[in-house]
Amino acid sequence: MERGHEPILESRCPQLESVLVQPPSESMKILHAHRDFPASRRSSVTIGNFDGLHLGHRQILAELVRTAAASDNASVVMTFSPHPLQILQPDKAPGLIVPSSEKFAQIESLGIEYLLLAKFDEELSRLSGQDFVRQILVDSLRAKHILVGHNFVFGHKRSGNVSLLEALGRECDYSVHVVPPVQVRGSRVSSTWIRELIRSGRVSQANRLLGRYYTLQGRTVSGQSLGKTLLFPTLNLEAQNEILPGKGVYATRALFDGKGYPGVTNVGTRPTLSGTNLSVETHLLEYAPETPPVAFQLQFLHRLRDEQQFPSIEALKQQIAKDIQRARRFFGLLERLQRK
Repeated sequence: MERGHEPILESRCPQLESVLVQPPSESMKILHAHRDFPASRRSSVTIGNFDGLHLGHRQILAELVRTAAASDNASVVMTFSPHPLQILQPDKAPGLIVPSSEKFAQIESLGIEYLLLAKFDEELSRLSGQDFVRQILVDSLRAKHILVGHNFVFGHKRSGNVSLLEALGRECDYSVHVVPPVQVRGSRVSSTWIRELIRSGRVSQANRLLGRYYTLQGRTVSGQSLGKTLLFPTLNLEAQNEILPGKGVYATRALFDGKGYPGVTNVGTRPTLSGTNLSVETHLLEYAPETPPVAFQLQFLHRLRDEQQFPSIEALKQQIAKDIQRARRFFGLLERLQRK
């Protein structure tokens, strides 16, 4: 828990990510149909949604890359678009932790050779577990190794599981590698848990499970100019992410022009200013660009406080000044820890 919103810091904090995730020397190839996988190759493959690319996902993909390299196979990540629940149970489909473009870039940065972006439609949803293995994993991907989590299920009505994979593997000449879950403080890391943490504003814990800072990205938009005229100048972000941190004030880092700039961000409706629409407004601590960037990314490092309504604009201004001082102390402490 973030007791009293005090910083949760570790000496091995997530490091500053570049604005663009740098791909490996050979770019990942994206396939839109399993039949497009080259007939001359065998594969080491894993299957899943991989929303958020958290520590558990990264452990599977790291093992996938090692296994593929050791056997001279192609490493293949099979994921789905749209999310299967959007077809099967639309009312239960989760908001995505990261936009698809960021997820693909993160997967590429881990050294994956092929990303199979399978269209999840009614035809695929009706494929039994056994047919999924035979038609896709064996006939098309020519799998030599299949890497999954211990609770992996697949196929129509969840008819496939690890036991089925292992049974068919003896017949179809592939081996199954069950990758153990990653646990943090005794609990299994999951996308569901991370969504709950982000929505409740507990970004420090979410960052720990992600293995990096939770990041919004999108266009810079015009505000009402109240920050510049009455309070503090801000960059206003129109985020393309489906999940925003809970209402509150955060220590953040804005990424644009290849650099990171520490700041204080308010996510909320600005009740003191009679606001109604949710906005993401960031005041940069050390830098005020003459021309705002067209787009930027925003890393959430630590929650400073809840959003509040103040009796006057002057009272709000005084609180923002205190927020800025708290954020400066946070970044100072973070810098000292990262030097160790």
